[in-house]
Amino acid sequence: MGIPHHPLATLSPLSEAELNEWEEAYAAVEAYFQALRLRNRLLVSELVRKVLWRASARKVNETTRPARELAMEEALAEIAAWTQNVLDEPLEHSRLAARGRLALLLTGMPDQWQSVFLTPPPWPPAFVEAMRSSYLAAGPTFAGLPMVAKKLELNVFGSSAAQWWDTMDRRPIVRSMFVLVLLVVIAVSVWFIYF
Repeated sequence: MGIPHHPLATLSPLSEAELNEWEEAYAAVEAYFQALRLRNRLLVSELVRKVLWRASARKVNETTRPARELAMEEALAEIAAWTQNVLDEPLEHSRLAARGRLALLLTGMPDQWQSVFLTPPPWPPAFVEAMRSSYLAAGPTFAGLPMVAKKLELNVFGSSAAQWWDTMDRRPIVRSMFVLVLLVVIAVSVWFIYF
């Protein structure tokens, strides 16, 4: 591990606000790695440090953007690029989607392959094979379901109502007479209630 390219002597003094901003970025990236179930604190801190160095290099040119946002973009891009290299298959929109995260968990990466996470090749063949098979297993499987229309079964009231409705549709005169009788019954009821 160690600090290969970024000695502490290269750090420039930061203001209190900048320290707080980078502390938030550190916490966000660390929480994301822990959400991927990386439990080794030394490994997590080393990965976070690498991500933050790249984010700080971007911050020089993108001064208006928050450090937390830049750090998370770098973390997501790094994990997506690494996963794409391991799988030897392009990811959709170059993003590690739910399928990729699920493949990492199905592989057992948090438990037995933490040491190879975000490392350059060559990776152990067993890990690569497990990742590829997990990624394929994590994909959606669509089963063809036949859509066959079934006859609607109604009880006594339902079948009577269906027959009545069918009669009303076929005979407009009967429907008109029914509506007229219904209106008369309503009018008579209102007359007796209010007068």
